This record gives sequence, C-alpha cells and structure tokens, in this order.
Amino acid sequence: MRTLYQILLTCAVLAGMIACENETKVCDQALRADFRVRFQRDSVRRINDTTFLHNVRDTIMPKVSVYAINNGVNMDSLYRRQPQKEIFLPFSPVADSCIFALRVDSTLTPDTLRFKYSRTKKFISAGCGFGTTFTLDTVIATRHTIDSVVINSKVVNSSNDTHLTLFFFNL
Repeated sequence: MRTLYQILLTCAVLAGMIACENETKVCDQALRADFRVRFQRDSVRRINDTTFLHNVRDTIMPKVSVYAINNGVNMDSLYRRQPQKEIFLPFSPVADSCIFALRVDSTLTPDTLRFKYSRTKKFISAGCGFGTTFTLDTVIATRHTIDSVVINSKVVNSSNDTHLTLFFFNL
C-alpha cells in the first residue's frame, strides 16, 4: 500500500511540474522586419517622333554592394558584389534615420540612400517581448545611377511587402 502512495505522489508531483511549465518561452513570430527595396529599369524605345514605348521590368543588378554608413564612415557590409534584384535593409531600432551606400555594379559610382522614419514599439507576447514598427517619412537618394525613387509602403512591419522601388538609368 505504501508503494502505491509513493507512485501516486510521484505522478502528482510530475503532473504539477508539467502543468506549471512556462509556456511564454516560445516565440513563433518574427520580431524584426527589414525594409525591402526592389530594383527596376525603364527601357524606352522610340516608335516615331512623338511616341515612345516604355517597358518597366525587374532588373537583376550584376554586382550589388550595400554598406551601412555611420558618421560618414562605411560601417558594415550587408551585400558584397552579389547579383540581386532586391535587397533587404535593416532599420535601427534606436535611431530615427539611417544611411546606406548602394553600388549596383563595381565599375559605377555608388549612390547614397538616406531614410528618415519614426519608430513605434509594440508588445507582441510574453515570450516574444517587444517588436518595432517603422513608419517611413523621407527617402533622399543621390542620382548617380538611380533615376527615381517610389515609396510603395510607408509602414514597415513585415519583410514580405515591397517598401521601395528604385528605378535606374539605362546603363
């Protein structure tokens, strides 16, 4: 009879430990959303004196290099001479702006992209903690190889959206 009580007591203790397991340690959501930039090129073909045919297409740039810039100095290489048709840029969760140097081919002059944004902390869960949502305010780009900039989505809370499209000169 005594062993039956010991077995029941052991089972009760184990059941209590399992029931009190902390479920908040697991985080199944992404806490960070990167800023997605797509590359496009507009091919213009002249049909006659007054008619032009525009063919906008996604473009794979041959040797994309991207550097984060801090205080005017290249800090961190995000991409180094890789063929890319889009890039993902991390925004700083502690600053309201960031600067990147973008070179789409190793023989071309790099462009500078300056982003100004606001940050909003949001509570996700006890296991995940807080995440940051960014709201893009301004994009300033040099025009060495970039023809124009289109902001597709100002709110950055998912890496699945295309937030910015860069149009390049026909090189």
